[in-house]
Amino acid sequence: MNNDIGQFTVLRELRPTIESNLARHRAESVQWRPADIVRAEMYWGASASTLTEAAKAALVTNLLVEQNIPLYRRDTSSGEGGAWASWIAEWSSERTRHAEAVTDYLVATRSVDPTALGRARAQCMTVGFDSPMNGAHLLRSLVQVAIEVSVSSICLRNTADQCHDPVGDRLLGCIVADQELHITFFENLISAALDVAPGLTVTAITEVVMNFQLPGTNLPGFARSAMLIERDGIYDLARHLDEVLRPMLAQWRVFERTDLGGGARRRDQLADYLDHLDSQTAATARSHAHVREHANALRAS
Repeated sequence: MNNDIGQFTVLRELRPTIESNLARHRAESVQWRPADIVRAEMYWGASASTLTEAAKAALVTNLLVEQNIPLYRRDTSSGEGGAWASWIAEWSSERTRHAEAVTDYLVATRSVDPTALGRARAQCMTVGFDSPMNGAHLLRSLVQVAIEVSVSSICLRNTADQCHDPVGDRLLGCIVADQELHITFFENLISAALDVAPGLTVTAITEVVMNFQLPGTNLPGFARSAMLIERDGIYDLARHLDEVLRPMLAQWRVFERTDLGGGARRRDQLADYLDHLDSQTAATARSHAHVREHANALRAS
């Protein structure tokens, strides 16, 4: 357990975990094609999309995020081949499939303007976007991606409820199933990193959690999309805390470890930040309850 080793040394130490998890992923993943699920002729004659505005916003944001390749992949893959490079290639391919599938679904159901969506995709591919936690720092990037994929999975699972369409349910179910395998891969990798370099890894976890922004924050129109997604319960701060952060941190046993060295101070900062999020969540819940009460009173008068 070394808190002073470099990131590429960490990557080499993680090689057995990468190899075993790649093998698990290949054994458990199910191959599928977008055309097996959604085809334009399924919706010929349909008068209008059944998707809510929040569902449309969530799906457009998701596909724009999925089609972009995080910058850290270029930085880290150059230092290590083998199973790591194979994983990056397979994960990237599956993300591309997700983006293509969601695009096909949105266009087939007449939920978006295809020309406008094409421009948005081209703009994102040309300009790109990335989280400040991605980049050349391997451990931060791994934590960032683990949280991002978990956020996306929860969003898509809740979006399926607002599609009112069995095809949409099946399509999003296939994507979520892929993402759950991705989450397992990254969570297991971070668990192993905690054994290799506990202090460095806890520091990375703390930095990512405290600086986390929803994927696609700097996309055009994101503010409106985020408002709709939160308003309709697809994703909000309470879900972020209770369905993403707390389960991940519990799995990694962050608050149980006794081998953190200087990283213990960063863990204390993380604990304080979670308390802050908890207070924010409670305040938001009280505010929403007050708004509902006021609206009900107006309707009753």
